[in-house]
Amino acid sequence: MEVNKIQTLLKQWDLDGWLFTDFHGHDFISQTFLALGGHACTRRRFYYIPAQGSPQKILSAIEPLLLDHLPGEKHLYRGMTQLRELLSRFLFPGAKIACQYSPGGNVPTVCSMDAGLLEYIKSFGITPVSSADLLQHFGAVLTQGQIESHRQAGVIIHRILERTFAWIRESIDGGRQIDEWLLKKEMDRLIDQEPIYMDSSPFFGVDEHGSDPGYEPTPDTAKVIQNGSRLIIDIAGILPGDDTIYYDISWCMNVGAEIDPEYNRLFHIVHDVRCQILDYIRFRLSQNLSLRGCDVDAFAQSLLRAQGLGSCIMHRTGHSIGHECHGIGANLDDYETHDDRQLLPGTMFSVEPGVYTGEYGVRLEFDVHITPDRQVNIYGPIQDQILII
Repeated sequence: MEVNKIQTLLKQWDLDGWLFTDFHGHDFISQTFLALGGHACTRRRFYYIPAQGSPQKILSAIEPLLLDHLPGEKHLYRGMTQLRELLSRFLFPGAKIACQYSPGGNVPTVCSMDAGLLEYIKSFGITPVSSADLLQHFGAVLTQGQIESHRQAGVIIHRILERTFAWIRESIDGGRQIDEWLLKKEMDRLIDQEPIYMDSSPFFGVDEHGSDPGYEPTPDTAKVIQNGSRLIIDIAGILPGDDTIYYDISWCMNVGAEIDPEYNRLFHIVHDVRCQILDYIRFRLSQNLSLRGCDVDAFAQSLLRAQGLGSCIMHRTGHSIGHECHGIGANLDDYETHDDRQLLPGTMFSVEPGVYTGEYGVRLEFDVHITPDRQVNIYGPIQDQILII
């Protein structure tokens, strides 16, 4: 528990403290952040870190040991009257307290405090403040070792893709009929040969199937892959280990050299939008301006709408990258949610604008790392043209 770091941040943000709570293991953030180890309580427990002074542990007298692994002073209550008396010592009127909630539910990933409990703690006269940005400092800011694991995962993923493309070309040249289902089987085989873990099979679609971001091939729906086919692949993986980071990309390909003009047009629109997004991020970092995930996504949407493609947007522009493919940091999202968290130095996120017309699907994704000195790095190949298979 990095109490000193937490208290430094609380002072910087003019907060009086940070409150963690749990009951029956329902609060998934407290479970993880406080390393509770899945030990569920049958009565409310609270852990309060003030901006200065010792952390405070408030527990039922029936369950007095559940926070013994954490620093701080222990207080035991018997019944709800004593609980309120204890909490009133720390949750004083006018205090601004960080809590695991998001106003309006804008950032669902930090909404682990239930509405009833939020009403209860507000009854002490405190002002709850979302802990969304605080949490990023302890789960989304990456170390150099984690960045290296991300880079190494990328080397493996691009090797899998190269072998996949070679298999497609060799199969077609050899006169063997292949389809999406056989491609899935081949990619699964190639993945099994590598020291990498994927929480799901790669997403891909051929021709109009690429216009459905949730498409999954089956033997009955599989389209034939042949010269002239369009192909989109989204693939993400992570090295084995407890402290490694995902690598997640989407690429667009064409089987054979003859590219559909509309496919080519849409590709370059999405490519240019992705370039402008990166320029937008770099500029705001260089000027020390606010950089929120929702603002990046709103900017990306405005660019696609200017091209007459607003109706072809189906998802946010990007998501946090971490120990999970969709990490706990800020997402580039003003479409599915309103993610008003800052994109902090040290964090990583995907940038993946996409358009889906019904016949054509184009999404171009790479992972962006904001370095501690506010530079932007991408640790892998960047697609600038439709790849010819």
